[in-house]
Amino acid sequence: MFSRHLTSAEVWNFSNPQEFNLLELKISFMILAISGTPGTGKTSVAEILVKNLNAGVKKAADKYKLIVLNKLAEKAKAQVGYDAKRHSTIIGITKLKDGLKELIDKHTNIVMEGHFAHLLPADMVIILRCEPKTLERRLKGKYDWPTKVTENAEAELMGIITDEALPMHKVGTIFEVDTTERTAEQTAEIVQRIVEGNERARLENAVGGVDWTKSF
Repeated sequence: MFSRHLTSAEVWNFSNPQEFNLLELKISFMILAISGTPGTGKTSVAEILVKNLNAGVKKAADKYKLIVLNKLAEKAKAQVGYDAKRHSTIIGITKLKDGLKELIDKHTNIVMEGHFAHLLPADMVIILRCEPKTLERRLKGKYDWPTKVTENAEAELMGIITDEALPMHKVGTIFEVDTTERTAEQTAEIVQRIVEGNERARLENAVGGVDWTKSF
């Protein structure tokens, strides 16, 4: 559908992340990043989204490939340490990029999900958001240690992931979707409309539309 297909070597040689915009470069594949604070629903939404995007796609090469970044990090040996205080594995982004390069050569369209997906090159970034008190309740059911629950809820309140994404991707390619009162299916439907270019969905979920600090 686009005019030229860049090789993976060309794609990954960009030195300035703000120059990396696949839509603007008009190349023939898409890398979609789904990020968000733990507990916002990334995995469920990504799985449903990929299934929906691939519905009716007959050519295998055109199907979206779902990449769970935590699994890729393990396979690519990008787990460079462990934070005992937060019970979290430390991921080396450079090593993770190396693992992602290989997948770009094999798949035309990629959906990658993980709370550090926004730190990787992509032509569209979807950040899932959730009202902090609701998120805290979700996280208490997911984690046994209070530090992780508190820190993630605070990070969501302050919009840390959005702040990290903004300098790495051009405005117009970053979107925030509130999952607080939506099911994974409803959220995936909104994300699909954004991906497919629905103007209303893009306007309603433009970056900057979520600000929890006004409620606290």
